[in-house]
Amino acid sequence: MVKGSTWFTLFLVSVGTVAATVSCGSDEGTAGAPGGGSFINPGGGAGTAGRAGSGSVGRGGNGTGGNTGGGSNGDPTALGSMCSADSQCGEGMVCVTAGSMKFAGAGPSQGMCTMACDTNDQCDLLKSGAACANFGTEDEPVGYCIDSCVTGDVVDLNSKCAGRSDFVCYDFGETLPAPFCVPHCRSDAECGTGLYCDKSSLFGLCSKTKPTGDPVGTSCNPEADTQTCEGYCIHTDATDDTKGQCIELCSFGSECMYGSGTKPKPGGLCAGPLGTSEPGPMDLGYCAPNCGCTSDCVLEGDVCRKWPAADAAAAAALGAPGVCYLNVTGSVELTCGEGGAGGAGGEGGEGGAAPATGGHGGTTAAGGTAAGGTSGGSGPASAGTGGTATPAGGGGGTGGA
Repeated sequence: MVKGSTWFTLFLVSVGTVAATVSCGSDEGTAGAPGGGSFINPGGGAGTAGRAGSGSVGRGGNGTGGNTGGGSNGDPTALGSMCSADSQCGEGMVCVTAGSMKFAGAGPSQGMCTMACDTNDQCDLLKSGAACANFGTEDEPVGYCIDSCVTGDVVDLNSKCAGRSDFVCYDFGETLPAPFCVPHCRSDAECGTGLYCDKSSLFGLCSKTKPTGDPVGTSCNPEADTQTCEGYCIHTDATDDTKGQCIELCSFGSECMYGSGTKPKPGGLCAGPLGTSEPGPMDLGYCAPNCGCTSDCVLEGDVCRKWPAADAAAAAALGAPGVCYLNVTGSVELTCGEGGAGGAGGEGGEGGAAPATGGHGGTTAAGGTAAGGTSGGSGPASAGTGGTATPAGGGGGTGGA
């Protein structure tokens, strides 16, 4: 979990703008969850949220069936905790591991202490407010208990979804009486050898099938019948339901967009809010990619915002000087030499022999050449008024990379 107090204060200013811009696709259901499976309403009727075969939740109905429910003498504090063996969970509970394939051919990353169930009452006896979730299919339900949670900030992180960054606390709306903790893996490494993390829906589970699709930032059609994103396609245009971009769903406040390998590095921070205007740790969000400058940002409207000095630890944890998100008053944009980060522009340079390659392209300095869009002149540029001399660069800027 990344803590960046200064950055989060700045970011929360823009939350209302983000929430008004993005919304879930047509395959979201009555509960508003990304995906396309089913959720059992309190009265027992079915909703339409969540990817098919990847989980459904019931509260107040007759449960999901398919399993012999456990007793009520388990350890309630262990519900949802990481595990690798049943002995690490409370009495009557089991450890469902990533490689168990018990969730319709998939499993939760890093293991999950839970109890088999047929009804919500069994889970509620185990821990007040817990529910019986269907991790199978409608035809072949597989019921296991999941914990309830509270969206927004909490005093003790361990009290929410067992303090796990590979879980998401999601409010399913009026169809269910409370938000619930659902597994949502972050990387293949969290799944284990030979398994892959599928983040294309709310229920992010580990399976033996490697996900395919377009990367974050790719244009997509949220209304299309066939998913084209490796992650999730989200609406980006309030007036056109067919316009969207690929995003990665994640647990708010945690690292995300991990690379491959056994010790992958994060590629961003889960800072984009989804489902609530005042998100807290472990609520559902989308990943804001790392960046060195604005041209690295692929999501519409984002710019590269520099981590403040007070959040040096967050920048170090993420391995990047900035993160992509909407323009926020009071923060500093990293511009990649677009017109220069500094001086007022130089006076044209004199010729020299060797041409140099420009950077990402910039604006034309007063009396000089464009920074990073053209080859260098025939010699080193002379410093102009308010600027510093840079090879093949525009006056007064930082030049191309």
